[in-house]
Amino acid sequence: MFSQTWQVGLDIQDHSIRALAAQRRRNGWQLRHWWQQALPFPALRAGHLESSAMLVTVLKQWRSRLPRHISLRIALPAQRVLQQTLPLPDLRLQEPVRHDYITTQGLKQFPLDSQTLAMDYRQVQPNTHQLLLTAARQQELQQWLQCLQLADLHPQVIDITPNALCMMAAFAGLAPDAGLLHRLESEWLWVAPRAMPFAYGVLPAGEAVGVKQVLAALRSACPAMGAKEVYYSSVLDEAAPEGTMPWSPFTTFSRLYPPLPAQPMAFVLAGGLALRREDA
Repeated sequence: MFSQTWQVGLDIQDHSIRALAAQRRRNGWQLRHWWQQALPFPALRAGHLESSAMLVTVLKQWRSRLPRHISLRIALPAQRVLQQTLPLPDLRLQEPVRHDYITTQGLKQFPLDSQTLAMDYRQVQPNTHQLLLTAARQQELQQWLQCLQLADLHPQVIDITPNALCMMAAFAGLAPDAGLLHRLESEWLWVAPRAMPFAYGVLPAGEAVGVKQVLAALRSACPAMGAKEVYYSSVLDEAAPEGTMPWSPFTTFSRLYPPLPAQPMAFVLAGGLALRREDA
């Protein structure tokens, strides 16, 4: 039996919000809901959440359209998190000792007071002997949670935007050896091919940094890509730049209900969050 609970991905950006809800069915994924709202005020500044009564009001209005019980997933902006690697601990260590060891040793890898950080971890690749550590500042994480709670929103999953993009690419069946480039309102987000070690970068969008510079940064960070293609998505109404291939997250769904958004690729982050599994 498949769960009746809607899996809801919520993507908050500088001046817009997008959400997508899905349910797993026997014949594939079913799209249950999508929503987008332009904001006349900044919700994010350099990735930092600007919580306000106006933002809470918008989120409350959206919450009223959803079922009472949902599985909500959000993503922290890439530029607000820290990442390090840690050797996989001795396999003889059992839980909860293993978790305590990883947490203690992992927090030492970051240049900030461990008391100010919230940390998560996962294996870099199934066949590697390294863990990828992801840390966020406790204060910033609490700002997100408090803002959402005021709108009666309680996330079951807190991820990061690069992982959401990577997840959506996997569900859409994109080639695992292709890079990913996503245009946000104020930044470029690139993610390494899924077949390679997890890596990403964020570059400010503007006259000084164009798509050629971002593609060069991606290929420089992932030399094993060679001349492999790069898949492109954007929150802007624009054509895919030369040297990239556009894609839509909505090809993943076996059941769709019109009307659909005019810019499907703008929902790649919300889609990746909605479709990912809950953390164990």
